[in-house]
Order: sequence, then structure tokens, then C-alpha cells
Amino acid sequence: MLKRRRIVMTAIGQQLGLVLLLGLMVGCTSKTPDDGMVPVSGVVEVDGEPAVGVVIELHPPSKAPSLAKGITSEGGRFEISTLTQGDGVKPGTYDITFVWSEFNIVTRSQEGDRLNGRYAKPDQSSIQWTVPDEESWDAGTIQLSSEK
Repeated sequence: MLKRRRIVMTAIGQQLGLVLLLGLMVGCTSKTPDDGMVPVSGVVEVDGEPAVGVVIELHPPSKAPSLAKGITSEGGRFEISTLTQGDGVKPGTYDITFVWSEFNIVTRSQEGDRLNGRYAKPDQSSIQWTVPDEESWDAGTIQLSSEK
């Protein structure tokens, strides 16, 4: 009787182990949520100079909330991210917004817009991108003006 129980328990343990192993294999080989994403990069210049700290958002035409964002670093360079750093966006057409605020250390928040709101609203920004279905896409150098 004891030997039979041991055999049954071993069989159950092996089956559970097999199910766990198969689950891990499927989890490791399934497509990631960012499949079909196109990495987007470029440079932002304001009044002819590279701008650090400009927040870039890509707004889909469906008026759904923007999930794709980037922020310029040294030299005005940026990468757009949706789910993970630098993963890009789905191919398509987007209205692009730019806000260049300053960090207030007292209130610990971003304030103002050195671009005077000129590019802050998707329906008022004059910049639109059509991201192609390619391996990656360089948006080039985007020239912005701080004048109203």
C-alpha cells in the first residue's frame, strides 16, 4: 500500500513538474507586448541650439491618450518609449507635442513652458510624423522656436 502511494505521488510530482516546465517554455518563447514597435530617435533644437529636457509626446489620431514619450538629453537627442526604454511606437501617423518646462526644486514639479505653449497641444502643433513600418526610424533634427 505504501509503495503504491509513493508511485502515485511520484507520478503526480512528475506531471506537475512537466506542466511547470511547459509553462516556463511558453512564457519564454511567446511574443513580447512590444512586437511591431519601431524605435524612433532624433534631435530637438530650439532657436538653432540643442535643447535638453524637452518632453516629446506622440498623439495618435484616435485622440486616445498619448503613451509614447521621450525627453531630450545632451545634444538634444531623444528616443521615444511606449512600454520600455527606447522601444518606440507602432507604425502610423501622430501629432507631436513638445513642452520645455523647468523643474522647481521648491515645489518639486515642472513649471512653465519655454516654448510658450506653441507646440503643447496636439491639435495646435504644426508637427506631424508618419512613422514607417521599418526596423527603426530617425526623425532627424526638429527645429523649434521659443518665439510666439
